[in-house]
Amino acid sequence: MKSVLCDINYVLDIFLKRHPFYYPAAKVFKEIEDKNIKGYLCALSFPTLFYLLSKEINREKALKALEKIRIVFSIAPVNEKVIDLSLASDFRDFEDAVQYYSALQVKADCIITRNKGDYISDVIPILTSDEFLVIIDS
Repeated sequence: MKSVLCDINYVLDIFLKRHPFYYPAAKVFKEIEDKNIKGYLCALSFPTLFYLLSKEINREKALKALEKIRIVFSIAPVNEKVIDLSLASDFRDFEDAVQYYSALQVKADCIITRNKGDYISDVIPILTSDEFLVIIDS
């Protein structure tokens, strides 16, 4: 079974129905929900998602979304090693570094994001939802 770590923007595309990104992201979500793929979210993603979702939708809807997300996704931990590697990395965005090293910790096969350029990787593929769907459909 493939395993993926999904970036925050991927989750926002689904729960805020951001077009044209919603449909491919939702298809990947369905694969994770159906347990055809093991999906991870970085532990750091939950408070950030709550903050961003509660600004766009109300607090209760944001919590409901996080509850559904938690049922579907496993948690990629943020520990000392992840933080130390992130601090020493060349990533411009610290949050992306933390997600990247969390993905490596859980041995994810790839990271799904819409902002591929934000990641520096020679170890794990960085894919959009569309690119990932092409791989699993072939």
